Amino acid sequence: MSAAKCNGLDAANDQPAKVLINIASNSIAKPCALGKFPPRHYTVTAEVLCRLLNGESITGMDAVFVCSTTRLSAVIHYLANKHGWYTDHEDTVVGTNDGRVVTIRAYFLSRAVIRCALDAGALEFCSSVKLARAKSRKLAPKARAEAAKRNAARFASKVDPRQRSLFGDAHA
Repeated sequence: MSAAKCNGLDAANDQPAKVLINIASNSIAKPCALGKFPPRHYTVTAEVLCRLLNGESITGMDAVFVCSTTRLSAVIHYLANKHGWYTDHEDTVVGTNDGRVVTIRAYFLSRAVIRCALDAGALEFCSSVKLARAKSRKLAPKARAEAAKRNAARFASKVDPRQRSLFGDAHA
């Protein structure tokens, strides 16, 4: 060994092999705890879990556009408490278009959990969820038409008959 101690490759080469083996033997993978897959595959909860199992990181705004929900934190809470899926999260500070500075949270599953879930049948679950959600999305135009009809009926019932002339022929 050289008299001068240094850090780096030379120092690593001077280490006995026994120490390196001990370091490697201490890095045994711990078993991961998996939750239960939600039984109803057409729900937002199932879709969020499917996206997390696909390795996606989801924020509240992502959930609005891809999962049609404004309640991502409630879904994450439900996944943890009801189904046993505990997610990791990362908070990020961002500037908004109106000049505020806000903190957003991105939820994700660790690679180890995803790997264990794939071994436990996550691929079948995710493909079933994708089919069920696609089927429910085909009903969206009908649901929008029904909502518009109900809103029109509700609005029409709130108009005072003595004020109908103020609104024109729209409520006659």
